[in-house]
Amino acid sequence: METDYKKLFYVGIEYGGFPSKGKKLKKKGLPVKRLKRELPYLLGEGRIVVKKLQVYYALLPEYSGKTLVAGKPKGWKSHVAGQLLEEAKIRAERSFDCREQLMGQGLNGNILQVPRELMAVRLYCERPFDRICISLPDEGGEQETEQLRELLCPYLPRIRQVAFRGNVSGLSDWLEEYLYNEFGIVMTKFCGAIGDMPWLDLQEDGDEGKEQQPSEKGKGEGRHITPALALKFLDTAVKNGYNTDVNS
Repeated sequence: METDYKKLFYVGIEYGGFPSKGKKLKKKGLPVKRLKRELPYLLGEGRIVVKKLQVYYALLPEYSGKTLVAGKPKGWKSHVAGQLLEEAKIRAERSFDCREQLMGQGLNGNILQVPRELMAVRLYCERPFDRICISLPDEGGEQETEQLRELLCPYLPRIRQVAFRGNVSGLSDWLEEYLYNEFGIVMTKFCGAIGDMPWLDLQEDGDEGKEQQPSEKGKGEGRHITPALALKFLDTAVKNGYNTDVNS
C-alpha cells in the first residue's frame, strides 16, 4: 500500500520543568524536536492508503527559573511566554513546513481544533474491529458529515455493526441513511455498556475527555476516542517517545 505523510506541530507544557542549564530561551527560543515514531492512520474515501502523521513539537518549561533568595520556582511573564510560543510556531512552519499547528490545553488550546488526522490515528490504534459505537453532537453541518465520512470509510467495508449512542439529531439521521444506502449497514440505538467496541465520541460533553462509567469499564476500557483524549494521547507521545532534536 502507498504511504502519504502529513506534518503537525504541537506546543505543550513541560510540567515541573525549568530551562536547561546554560540555555537562554529568551535569546535562542524553544527547541523544536521531532517525534521519532511516525503515527499511522487511515482517512478518506476511495482506495485505502496508509498515511502517517509526522509530529514536530516544542515544550515550554512550566517555570522560567528560580528566585534568587528563596530558590522558589517562578513562572513566566505572559508576554515572554507568548513570544516564545509564537516564535516556535513560526520557525516550525518556515523550517519544517508544519502548517497544521496545535496548542496543548494548558496553553488555551481549543479541542475543537484537534485535526481529524489525529482522531484517525487514535481510531487506527484500535484495529482490528468489526463493531463500533458512535456518539455525535446535537448539531452539525457539512464539516461534521465530511469528518465522519473520512474517519469511518476505510473501516466500513469490514464493519458488521454500528451502534449509535446519544440524542437523535439531523447529524445522526444523516449517518443512519448514509450507512444503509452506501454499505447496507443498519445503525442500531445503543444504551448499554460499551463492552469491547471502540467508542468514537464526538458529542460536546465527550470533548471533556470523560472516562467511561464504572458499569462500562472492563474489557472495553481505554477504547474511548474523543478530541480531548486524542490531544492527551499526543501530549503523552511527545513526552515519552524517542525524539530527535531538529532545532534550526
